[in-house]
Amino acid sequence: MIRIGLTGGVASGKSTILKYLQALNIHCIDADKVGHMVYEKDTPSYHKLLSIFGNNILAEDQTIDRKKLGPIVFSDPNEMKKLTDVTWPAMKSLILNEFENHKQDKIVVLEAAVLIEAGFTDVVDKVWVTQVPREVAISRLSERNNYNAEFAEKILSRQLTNEQRATYADVIFDTNGDYQVTKDKVINEVNKLLNQSSDKL
Repeated sequence: MIRIGLTGGVASGKSTILKYLQALNIHCIDADKVGHMVYEKDTPSYHKLLSIFGNNILAEDQTIDRKKLGPIVFSDPNEMKKLTDVTWPAMKSLILNEFENHKQDKIVVLEAAVLIEAGFTDVVDKVWVTQVPREVAISRLSERNNYNAEFAEKILSRQLTNEQRATYADVIFDTNGDYQVTKDKVINEVNKLLNQSSDKL
């Protein structure tokens, strides 16, 4: 199995690449969904987070309320690190299980915005990065989420730059161009990998 890690900044076109991959019947692991699993009630990570942040992050049904947790961690980098020190290793374990569950597949893709930051690059064989110019990302984010440009800029400033991600990339997709060109590049890159096993799409 070849394991691809797909990452990129907000509004950089990850969902577009993912759509093309899924159309090729390639199994894709959504790290966001995995992330939600580590907050589930009575999991080891659930109890670790309660021991760190206290019961004040709980909702009435005793589940972790991310709206209560959010302001704590986003206002203090030290608190955010406490959170990610618990959640990222737990996510990695679940991701490895998911890879194992699909070990019969020739290619499996892990889509993760924090692929690099969380250290998930060491569980994939190839890193694919999506990128657009900063001003395009700001425009897309503003339009998609109805943010003003200043707030969109603030969100982007918290993330890795295109240049930083590029240092990890085996393949870079600039999604600011023609959709067909991007789609053709996805198919071409997949076929390059499948050539190793003499299979093509």
